[in-house]
Amino acid sequence: MPAPLTCENLHFSFDKKPLLTDINLSFQKGEFVGLIGANGAGKSTLLQLLLGLLKTQSGKVLLQGVDISKIKRRDIAKQLAFVPQSIELPYAFSVQQIVAMGRNPYLGAFELETAFDKKLIEEAMQKTDIFHLQQRLVNTLSGGEKQRVIIARALAQQSPTLLLDEPIASLDICHQLETLQLIKSLTQTGKVAITALHDLNLAARYCDRLILIGKRQDGTTTIISDGAPKQVLTTENLKKYFSIEANIFQQDDKIQLNNIYPIAKNQKQESKKT
Repeated sequence: MPAPLTCENLHFSFDKKPLLTDINLSFQKGEFVGLIGANGAGKSTLLQLLLGLLKTQSGKVLLQGVDISKIKRRDIAKQLAFVPQSIELPYAFSVQQIVAMGRNPYLGAFELETAFDKKLIEEAMQKTDIFHLQQRLVNTLSGGEKQRVIIARALAQQSPTLLLDEPIASLDICHQLETLQLIKSLTQTGKVAITALHDLNLAARYCDRLILIGKRQDGTTTIISDGAPKQVLTTENLKKYFSIEANIFQQDDKIQLNNIYPIAKNQKQESKKT
């Protein structure tokens, strides 16, 4: 059987300026994949390419082995659920109504939710700790609460692959950990999760696989490293692509970065040369 999601030789430019080049990836069932890289590296752009929201200059994205450009958006939504970085919610809707929108790909025009749909909507709100907010209008919520509403909507969608763009950025530390643990538990049931993350320690703790995006010597942006956290978060990569130094502590298959500090400007210039 084909992989749930793959991309082959993706190249994307904006205003004739190359942003991502030579992107070849395959995502398998049960993987929790973290996209990491400095600000502006192209993590959000890659997610939008994988969703078919941006058109590539060359290459293709395959969803269950089929070119995504040949699939209807409603059918894509049954396979891919997206949690965006910026949250724009229609203010006149309640939390329950927003989460229920995750069932739209499965309902016809004017078709009412079934008991099964309602069960999935309720479960999604319970899992994201917003069930008690279900009657609140979304414009009365905090940024973190809105983020959890969007995550719940994606869960209600019941897609086998989740793409999340900085899903924990506006959450407090407790909900950050709960959200990542929830995503981890979903992948343990066979779902695929591809998540852009800034916190390298949380990425190393929860993700099975990390994909580092950065600039090559010729100035083009591509995949620098792809593998287990201990293979990707090396001293060299931290210095060259994040401009930081850290002590890397490893226990079993997990690693943790301690004593993190920015490298000096002259060291930054040296690391870029190499």
